Amino acid sequence: MTALTVHCLGAFRDLGDSFTIDVDDVTVGAIRDEVSRHLLALNRSDLDGVLKRSIFAEGDELLKDHATVSGSEISLLPPVAGG
Repeated sequence: MTALTVHCLGAFRDLGDSFTIDVDDVTVGAIRDEVSRHLLALNRSDLDGVLKRSIFAEGDELLKDHATVSGSEISLLPPVAGG
């Protein structure tokens, strides 16, 4: 089991600056699933929909769901709209 700190940006800042989850699999897809469970446990299903359209980043690298996270921190970036 790996403890992973998820840094919150945009709409996810309602959860605080960050939160920690425990994951068995450090692929972004598995992390996304665990974050979804975390949001539902917090009764924040409203953010679960945003999560589906969000992307994760490690450092300055944007990650696809098949990517593997090498560190213990990741950022959660919601979609951005505007002009």
